Amino acid sequence: MPGICAAGGAGIHASVKSSDQVRHTDSRFDLNALELNVYGLAYHPDRETARRLQVDNEINPGLGLHYELTESPRGISFAEAGAYYDCGRNWAKFVGLGYQFKLGGRLRIGGAIAAMHSKTYNGGVGFVAMIPLITYDLGRIKLNAVHLPKFGDHNKVAAWGFYVSIPLGRWVR
Repeated sequence: MPGICAAGGAGIHASVKSSDQVRHTDSRFDLNALELNVYGLAYHPDRETARRLQVDNEINPGLGLHYELTESPRGISFAEAGAYYDCGRNWAKFVGLGYQFKLGGRLRIGGAIAAMHSKTYNGGVGFVAMIPLITYDLGRIKLNAVHLPKFGDHNKVAAWGFYVSIPLGRWVR
């Protein structure tokens, strides 16, 4: 799953501050905390097994929304939701909550707890999983990578997903 985390957050407000200040929340929605996720690529380290199981589709288009709930000098909490055309050529849908620690000015590392559903994963039965996530902030866009580990019969082939986030507040002024 190229971008596992969920959106939402209408009813949350976050004021834009310098990177060393805390984002405070109240009851208003803030465009500066909203991002558009554009999903697109996957990589399977065990390419032979992925091909044999017909989960080798590595072009995974889709869209999602990411909303930063809180921000502090240490990290951010967020909500995300989206859908993408997965490696088994089915539509995967997800929603989740996560946290990322800030490592320097641009790098973040963390994860999300996500509820997912796709015919490709877990025999088509919805499930909840922990998804590791790393983000590099380039300013007008963010580069993201997620890891979906092999997990018994639930996910038979490990994959890396790659996608771009577009912080809408940085484009719409």
